[in-house]
Amino acid sequence: MTSLYAPSADDVMRRLRPFGLFFEKSLKDLIKGIRSCGENSEELERFLSKTLSECRQEVESPDLDLKTNAVVKLTYLEMYGFDMSWANFYILEVMSSNRLQHKRVGYLAASQSFHKDPDILMLATNLLKKDLKYDGNNDVLKMGVTLSGLSTMVTAPLARDICGDLFSMLGSSKPYIRKKAISALFKVFLQYPEALRDNFDKFVAKLEDEDMSVVSATVSVICELSKKNPHPFVQLSPLLYETLFTIDNNWIIIRLLKLFTNLSQVEPKLRVKVLPKILELMEVTSATSVIYESINCIVKGHMLEPDDYDTALSCLEELTKFCNSNDPNLRYISVVLFYKIGKINTSFISEFNTLVIRLLKDVDISIRSRALELLEGITDDENIAQIVQILVKQFADKDVVLANKLFKQTRQENIEIEVPNSYKIKMVSTILRICSLNNYANVPDFDWYLAVLSDLCVISQDLNDEAIGLQLGAELRNIMVKVPSMRETCISTIVGLVSNNDICRQLPMVLKECLWCIGEYPSSISNGDDIIKLITRQRRLTPEVQQIAAQALIKIFSSWCNTNGNVPINDVKHTIQELISFFESLSSSKSFEVQERCVEFLEFFKLCAESLEQNDEELPLLITEVLPSFFNAYELNPILHGTLKKVQNSLSIDLETPFLSEDEVKNLLEEESSKHEAESMLASDLDMDDEFEEDDAIENPAHEDKLLGDRSRDDLAEEERRVLEEERRKEKLTNPFYLEGDYEDFAAKRENPLIDFNDNQDQNYPESSSLIAGELKHVSETSKKTKKERKKKKKKAEVLIDEGVPEITSDVAAIPEPQPAKSISSSKNSSRINLKMQTKLESFNFDQPQKYVEDSGAAGTEGQQEIDQLRAKFAESSLGQDMDEEVVIVKRKKKKRSKDKKHSKKKDVEHHSAHGEPAKCDSGQNPQAENASAHDQTAHESL
Repeated sequence: MTSLYAPSADDVMRRLRPFGLFFEKSLKDLIKGIRSCGENSEELERFLSKTLSECRQEVESPDLDLKTNAVVKLTYLEMYGFDMSWANFYILEVMSSNRLQHKRVGYLAASQSFHKDPDILMLATNLLKKDLKYDGNNDVLKMGVTLSGLSTMVTAPLARDICGDLFSMLGSSKPYIRKKAISALFKVFLQYPEALRDNFDKFVAKLEDEDMSVVSATVSVICELSKKNPHPFVQLSPLLYETLFTIDNNWIIIRLLKLFTNLSQVEPKLRVKVLPKILELMEVTSATSVIYESINCIVKGHMLEPDDYDTALSCLEELTKFCNSNDPNLRYISVVLFYKIGKINTSFISEFNTLVIRLLKDVDISIRSRALELLEGITDDENIAQIVQILVKQFADKDVVLANKLFKQTRQENIEIEVPNSYKIKMVSTILRICSLNNYANVPDFDWYLAVLSDLCVISQDLNDEAIGLQLGAELRNIMVKVPSMRETCISTIVGLVSNNDICRQLPMVLKECLWCIGEYPSSISNGDDIIKLITRQRRLTPEVQQIAAQALIKIFSSWCNTNGNVPINDVKHTIQELISFFESLSSSKSFEVQERCVEFLEFFKLCAESLEQNDEELPLLITEVLPSFFNAYELNPILHGTLKKVQNSLSIDLETPFLSEDEVKNLLEEESSKHEAESMLASDLDMDDEFEEDDAIENPAHEDKLLGDRSRDDLAEEERRVLEEERRKEKLTNPFYLEGDYEDFAAKRENPLIDFNDNQDQNYPESSSLIAGELKHVSETSKKTKKERKKKKKKAEVLIDEGVPEITSDVAAIPEPQPAKSISSSKNSSRINLKMQTKLESFNFDQPQKYVEDSGAAGTEGQQEIDQLRAKFAESSLGQDMDEEVVIVKRKKKKRSKDKKHSKKKDVEHHSAHGEPAKCDSGQNPQAENASAHDQTAHESL
């Protein structure tokens, strides 16, 4: 029989909880239960749901220990995606506890949950002010917990309310409190910059605090604030300069160097004063961290000028020591600084080529990747072949490097490292960049460079990167256009790449540029029919490649029929049939560009086939004259990047108004037809006269002198030709679609081609040595004639300079570029998590004077403004009325006992307001609201 006064089970558990004995699940039990579920997701979901329901019951318990235990478990469950914002009020109760154990849990949960619900912070403001109140009796640890939790959930209204309490804590006698308060002020300044402006002197005074931890905290906060807005801290430069060279704490020195890095970016005058002392500090100190931060301050703080070789040499010598270290982290950050110094002036690092080449063989791939960025500064025409050879050898899946001193303990002589594809892609881009630098100034021999490009195309097949194909194809195209003396060798290399089915399949962008080059320069190809068969048999081409291939085929066909002399008619017919079948297969393509071009070319070749059926003895004029006129009008020259964009953005070019009216076009056509008729008649007459005179000269030798005298008629034809050329030149000058140039020079170029593959016997083309063995087929017969067995030291090939149009200086508005459409992720309603903290310090103007507002009116500022607006509105409406006339309106209502007092009070208010007397109000009512109602009643009476 139990006693009436025996404790219940709840009482027993409540008495044991202060001793750490819980009969409910603790955080430790929750973690064990989650681990026991293993990889069974269903069991884990059931366990978490059950635990969450238990926490919902426990958090409502009046027992504060049980409630604290539930809040701890909810804080842990939030990591699994469970929302705990519903428990904010219970968290607030735990925060209000006087026990340190409970308060720590409460502020931890608040830091994770309160930022989702800013309204709860309004209720927590008084609690925070109470915990931050320093009266000597409050526990220091509790204040520290409050300050730590405050910094994670501060908002602009909360920062405005508690900044005064934080500044009062700066006068505490406890260094711990001062340090914590300064750290908490960092988040307050970000959300409420006015606090920094109004209390700047009080905050900066902590730089001279007697405790070193407080000084360190102050310097750290100023350093982080200067990253957001360094302008207000420039005035502290003398004090910070003195502190930098009088303090012995390396941590504070590093923070000061970072601070000067931010300040010198906005104040260039600091360089003259600070730079000599930083160089002196580098010589005196032996701390690696201080030396590194000193170099980083010089480089990132814009203290290193492009012509300051002494400072650059001092920094690079120290970085060289770091690169020889066994610590890979130190080597990596040193390579990064090497690159930043090289960006200022590449000649700074030109003497460190041995170091950079050694870094290319480092055991750490990340260091190798950073060393690739240094090659632009050390590469020249003497060492580029060695550098490219080192990089190409690293294309193996596993690279073997020699073990350094760090790995000798493991008794390994060599170390195998796997080379990722990302590093291989970067290597290819680096090789192309250093070779094409300064218009191919570093390339000693273009035969060697073409062999390198061919090898890179072969070894880049397995990378599956479209950008690499674009870059390799662009380089082949640039050499073809810009180096005229290498076009024959380049064509042979390109034909070899097109013949490789693997390259065509894996690198379609390379195939695209190769087909373009063959189509633009087909004159050096003797077996054009074989190239046409090779291209037409390609399958699974992308639409981008198909539209280039269609245009290249017709150009190759035109060159093959007209430049190789007597081409068999049967071969031409067979080739035309192959082209017709090829274009028919693409005439129904899904790509509009491919479909349009193929349909046009298909109709043209059908006409060619019909003309060949009518005349089997010779090629028709459609092939010999009409087809070449499509492509052989002008020679293609290299153009600067962006030239077409400049022309398109100029509104001075009228693209709507026709050049000629309809009548002018008819007259021009009639003149051209009459000229052609006259020329044809004149030519026929001259031919007949020549035949007659030659026959007569054979019979009568005395008549030969007369024949020579009549040859002056040929001069007439020459004169007409010159007149036509002059008219073409004038038309070219007046036509805005042609670049400026001399037509006579162009005509001379047409008559004398840049490359004479048939007659030029003095050129020497040595055979290119490829890194990967292989033979190229379909080489032109003319290229074999130009090669000689004797090798000479050849001169560097001439590289054409890119042409362009002059800058448009006319006062013409440019066409605005279309703005890209905003993506869904960039909208305000995006669900993407933004980890960057939104602050107001960057855009805050510290030059704006301080505005003092009375405390009594600060709370109701918004309401007072609304009342003032109502008063002004009603006052304007009553200006035209006679204010001296007394008008009293009494509203009669049904008699109700419960409202008699209220009705009489309203009549008194109306009567007093009509006389302009102040109305009496109860102490519990708002006088401002009464005044507003009085003015409202006055306006109503006047109406």
